[in-house]
Formats: sequence, structure tokens, C-alpha cells
Amino acid sequence: MAGGEGSGVAYAAAVADHDAAPKRSLAQSVFRDGALYAVAGALGQAIGFILFPFLAHVFEPSDFGVVDLVVVITTIVNLTVALEVSQGLGRHFADAPTFAAKRAYASSAFTFSLLCYTGFCTLVVLLAAPLTDLLLGDDVDPGVMRVAAAAMFFNGLSYMAMDLLRWQLRPRAFALATVGMMVGLTSSTAIYVLVLDWGVEGAIAGQVTGYIVGGTIAFTASRHLFRLHIDRARLHEMLAYSLPLVPASTGVFFNGYADRLAIQARMTLGDVGLYGVGYRLSTIVGLTLIGFQGAMMPQILARHHEVDTPISLARVFRLFCALALTVWIAISTFGDEIIRVLTTPAYDGADAVVPYVVAAAFFAGMYIFAPGLNIAKRTKVFASIAVSCGLLNLVLAFVLVGPLGIEGAALSFLLTQMIAFGSYMHFSQRIYPAPHEWRRLGIAAAVATGLTVLGWRLPPVDEHLWGLPAKLAVVALGVVFLAYWLTDGDERAMGRRVLAARLRRRAAEAPLTATEA
Repeated sequence: MAGGEGSGVAYAAAVADHDAAPKRSLAQSVFRDGALYAVAGALGQAIGFILFPFLAHVFEPSDFGVVDLVVVITTIVNLTVALEVSQGLGRHFADAPTFAAKRAYASSAFTFSLLCYTGFCTLVVLLAAPLTDLLLGDDVDPGVMRVAAAAMFFNGLSYMAMDLLRWQLRPRAFALATVGMMVGLTSSTAIYVLVLDWGVEGAIAGQVTGYIVGGTIAFTASRHLFRLHIDRARLHEMLAYSLPLVPASTGVFFNGYADRLAIQARMTLGDVGLYGVGYRLSTIVGLTLIGFQGAMMPQILARHHEVDTPISLARVFRLFCALALTVWIAISTFGDEIIRVLTTPAYDGADAVVPYVVAAAFFAGMYIFAPGLNIAKRTKVFASIAVSCGLLNLVLAFVLVGPLGIEGAALSFLLTQMIAFGSYMHFSQRIYPAPHEWRRLGIAAAVATGLTVLGWRLPPVDEHLWGLPAKLAVVALGVVFLAYWLTDGDERAMGRRVLAARLRRRAAEAPLTATEA
């Protein structure tokens, strides 16, 4: 009891210090906290990306296909088994008035999740053989599914603990857990696959190790909030919010993974692997999104009642679009070269899906800029949109894969993500309107689309001497146009001041370093 009281006092002191600090605007808070999320995400993704070329030279496309399908299965388990209680935790934790209430929500969500994942993953281990035949194919070892069960268990619990750090507005602790997870995942996968030669099972076992490391860091950082206890009233509150999100999450799953399911059903595991390699370039999108995703929703839920929040939301969205469209042009233009450098000739053709999946990945993550349904707790509407678009993606993917191959799956993914985002934004604007400059954004999107198609269609750099300068010119034109079209004069001036200050600081440090030397 004394430990609980001490934690409560420390928590109250931290809240008081936070309230006493100078108040930042939403935009300042999003970019400040988002920078920490982005740096952590960039480090984590970079660490993971280092391993990718080595695996591409060890695994056949069919091996990558199995790994991708295990990720698909793990994702849908994470979205359904614990009834999305972590989403209910996030929504109610922010409004809880006392430390005791916050701990009751966190403990109930954790204990409920622990029971759900334990029961489900035990069944997966017991039924590994038939599940492997059904989901992965009869030529895949059931041991893969048994290792996948461990990945499902630790994935669900670790991400719940890491999300709780976001709801506590603790980006530094979240960053530490993220980097720790990726270091653990990458290093262990390298050992299991490249040294011990465990093959596909080693790649999945590496995920298990990473989840354990990241989850341990996250749980340790929030240990004052966790007990093995369920408060039935608060669990009921969280589930009342999160239950409609289960079909919504299933819809999100089909939105994100129907492409690979359709390719597996109508083509081969090798084609799934080929598509997966092209899709991996969209991880760069994750680097762009992670800072905004980490900081935006917790900040919006904490200060949506403030008068200037909608204006700041529109501003952050506009600046995000400038960054997103720039990244889209660059990755699509050099997608072929990136894949050739990182993989073997067995993966030639994977670049065909890059412009589609990169754009779709952006649309899939941009729901954070349409917070109205979350603010109003209208999760049933959110669920209806997600389920409808998920089913549409599933149907479209199966229809388009036949005539268009893996490009058809990618096109289906893009179209349904656009529809989903448009729907979220429509309802959000009705509930919580923000002054978005749609004409300005539309012109930027049209110009970026033209440049993307042009850069994508240019011949590979190694086939024509003029290929490299032509592609660089396309990207440079996009950067210049978007930087000026989607930013205001004061924003550009602020950027120049920040850059100049950093240059002066480095210049001032250089003589000191030379003198010390």
C-alpha cells in the first residue's frame, strides 16, 4: 500500500510540474513530441532495414511470403483477441481525474489482455498443424505456427504497454521502448537466421525477442500503473468504447492486408514475397508518419476543447501533406534502384507496386488528422467505415489481381484507403470542423501525382546515362514546388531562423573543439 501511495504522490507531482510549465500550442506540442517519436521510429526502422538486404539474399520470395503472412495473422490477432481494450484504455485514461482511477484502467486492461492472449495462444499451439495447413500451406512446417503463437502473445501485450506511454504523454520513454524493441528484433533475427540458420522460424523468433525487449522497457516505465486486478466497472467502460472497434479493426486489417490474401489465393507465395518486398519501401512512410501518429491523437484528446486547436490541426495537416507528397515523389522515382541495390534479381518487378503502396500507406495513417469521431466517441461510425472499406478492398483485390497481377492488388489497396480517409474526414469535419485549405491541398496533390508518374516511368539509372539527372530533377522540382506552395512566409522564415541558429551553434563549437584538440 505504501508503494502505491508513493507512486500516486510522485504521479501527482509530475502532473503539477507539467501544468506549471509554459503552455505550448497544439502545433508546437505535436512537432516537439512528434520529433521524439520520429527520431525513435527512424532509428528503429533504420536498424531493421539494415537487416533486410541480408535476408533478401538468404530467403527465397516464398520464404518472405510466409513471413509476411505470419505478420498478417499476428496483426489480426492483435486487433481482435483482446477486443481492442487498449483503445478503450487510451480514451478513458486521458479523462481519468486521479492516479487511482488511471491505475484501475491500466490494470484492468492489462489483466484482461493477459487472460485473452494466454487462452488464445494456447489454442494456437495445440492446433498448430491444422492451422498451418489452412493459413500457410501444407508444405510449411507447423513449428512456424508455434513460434508465431509466441509472437502473437508478446506483440499484443508489448504494444498495449507502449501505447500507454503515449497516453501518458511520455514520448521519451516510448522512444526508448521502440528503439529497444527494434535493436532486440534485428540483432536476434541476425543471429537466428544468419548464424544459427533457423530459416523462417528464426525470423519470427526474432520478432518474439524484439517484442519481449520493447515490452519489458515499456512495462518497467509504467510499473506504478499495473496490478493483476480487474475493476469490472472500468473494464465495462473501456469495452463499451472498444467493442465497436473490433469490426472496425477487422476492416482496417482487410484494408491493409487483403492485397496479400488475394495474391496468395490467386497467385503464389513467391508473388506474395515479391509484393512484400515492394511494400517494404512503404516503411519509409512509417518514418514520416510515426512522429505525427505518436503525438497527434494524445494531444488532440487532451486539448480538443481549446479554441485554437482546430486551426493548429489544419496547419499541422497542411505541413504534413507537404512532407508526405515529397516522400511519395522521391520513393516512387527511385523505387527500382532501391530494390535493385537491396535485393537479388529474383525480386525484379517488385518496384511496379511502389507508387500505389506508398500513397496507400499515407492514406491509411492519415486518419489521425480526422479526430472528430474519436472526440465524440462515435466508434460505431468509425467501425462502419472501416468494415465497408475493408470488404471493398477484399473484393476489389480478388477482382483486380486476375487481370493486373500484383499491381491490381496494390491499386485496390490505394483506392480503398482513399475512400476510407475521405469518409473519416467527412464525418470528422461535421463533428469537429477544422479550416483545411482543400483547394490548395488539391492542387499540390495533382502536381505531385504528375511528377510521381513522370519519375516512375523514367528508365532505370543503369540503362541510360541521362536517367539519374532526369530523376533528380523530378524530385528537386517536387521539393521546391511543395515547399513553397504548402508553406506560408512566416513558416519558411521560422525554418530559416532555426537552420541559421543551428549553423551558428555548430560554427561556435568548431573553434572550441579545434582548440581543445
